[in-house]
Amino acid sequence: MISQQTIDIIKSTAPVLKKNGQQITTRMYEIMFQNHPEIRKQFDMSAQADGSQPARLATAVYSYANQIDNLSALKSMVEKIAHRHVQTHVTPEQYPIVGESLLQAMKDVLQEAATEEVMAAWTEAYQTLSQVFINREQEIQHISGK
Repeated sequence: MISQQTIDIIKSTAPVLKKNGQQITTRMYEIMFQNHPEIRKQFDMSAQADGSQPARLATAVYSYANQIDNLSALKSMVEKIAHRHVQTHVTPEQYPIVGESLLQAMKDVLQEAATEEVMAAWTEAYQTLSQVFINREQEIQHISGK
């Protein structure tokens, strides 16, 4: 469970994520592909080039920040993303790579707004959400026999 303090902090970041989300996610992919080039093959690079993938991720991150205290509202988004992750062979071991890249991108873009308190809250929130995805993706794989 996520602490109430973390929920409050994450929700307070929603407006800045709505404003700067695509800049953050574009930077996240730059960091991730630079530090982990082996991951590139799992991505549709045309969706990177035209900005649609960073835009989709920015929407998802904003939605999570906005609804962190009502995760059932995100069920359809989680389902869609989890199925896509299974199709593209995302592994549980890749979640820390994405998290590290996302958090660094937040620091790079938000600068002084990315306080220690905000970054600690996002670390906790990301870890919680990644576990939701890992669990759901494992269920999907088990059901489909993959």
